[in-house]
Amino acid sequence: MSKPAPNCCRASKWLAVVFGVLAAGLLLASLKLPLWQMRMEAPQYRDEEALNVIVYPQAMRGDLQELALLNQYIGVHVPETLPQFQWLPMALFAAAGLGIGALFLPAVVRRYALIAIPAALSLSLIAAAAQAHFQMRDIGHKRDAKVALAGVDNFTPPLLGTRKIAQFEVSSRLGLGGLLAGAAIALQFGAAWASRRRKAKPVSIRSADSLVREFPGVSKICADKAVRAPNSTLS
Repeated sequence: MSKPAPNCCRASKWLAVVFGVLAAGLLLASLKLPLWQMRMEAPQYRDEEALNVIVYPQAMRGDLQELALLNQYIGVHVPETLPQFQWLPMALFAAAGLGIGALFLPAVVRRYALIAIPAALSLSLIAAAAQAHFQMRDIGHKRDAKVALAGVDNFTPPLLGTRKIAQFEVSSRLGLGGLLAGAAIALQFGAAWASRRRKAKPVSIRSADSLVREFPGVSKICADKAVRAPNSTLS
């Protein structure tokens, strides 16, 4: 026969709560921080003069005016806004709220909810990154052929990493907000792990007759009670 370990279950539930709350806090913080950054260096744009593009969940900032001026010479047009800005902040906020709400669900469905939420957010972020990649490809391939420097080869800025484009060295990386979102996803999966059902530890239950034989001074009535309530003491 077996019984659950209540202390272990309580500790696991509190661990799931801690992970879920931390994940929600990181997701909310990521709404105000850069998700992605791109830096462009050239002989005339070095060190502090390098050009930067900083993408937040709801806006794009940086040296956009300078880039717009330069892009007139190579026939590209950087958009002032992106479609992801319409839904990505809602996805991050929803994942934070739903992650907290899932902690109050019955144990039977809690773990599945805590798996589904970060999985859905992961797919959303992958979709946003894929969309950004194709947008950057369009910027470098669908150019105006009549500009002065039309001889510059078509290009695709790197989503992550470094690439040489004409005289520019372009480097892209995740911003702090993107890193926090990734950590939040890991924490939500950790909350799902902490919410998993654990195997009950086997507990050996002796019969009333065996207790009477082992403890001659114990009455059959007390032995019966001890068998029905293993945690009770014999009296």
